[in-house]
Amino acid sequence: MTGPEIALIVAIALLVFWQGTTNLRLNRLLRQYRQLSTGVEGQPMDQLLQKILDRGEIESKSLERLESDVREIGEEVRSHVQNVGLVRYNAFDDTGGDQSYALALLDDRGNGVIVNGLFHRTECRVYVKPVQEWKSAYSMSDEEAEAIRQAGLGS
Repeated sequence: MTGPEIALIVAIALLVFWQGTTNLRLNRLLRQYRQLSTGVEGQPMDQLLQKILDRGEIESKSLERLESDVREIGEEVRSHVQNVGLVRYNAFDDTGGDQSYALALLDDRGNGVIVNGLFHRTECRVYVKPVQEWKSAYSMSDEEAEAIRQAGLGS
């Protein structure tokens, strides 16, 4: 055997060794791929991924619907009574105990009513005035104005 023949045999041996190790690595990767591509309960991975995508679309639509409902509820809540102011006072000099009161019941925009109860030893009177945007078209006592101011501080 001559030098070039020996070199050729060594080169072929190296190529066979390299091919063998490459085949081993490829077989290992194929085995891992098969394990990964077989999903839960033997279902193929593409079916599992499709189920995940379908569920994602359903949940996305559900989330959009919930967000819309929350926006509607938020707008609706603005019209509910959420600002309350109460001032107790003596309306008459001969009646003690701060039995009279001014009660403001207003929504988020400052719309609602102010209830004024005047208590005397012999009688009781209750007045109600509408309130729009934190003001009333009717004249207000200092106590009524204070009740509206207190209600505004709560917002």
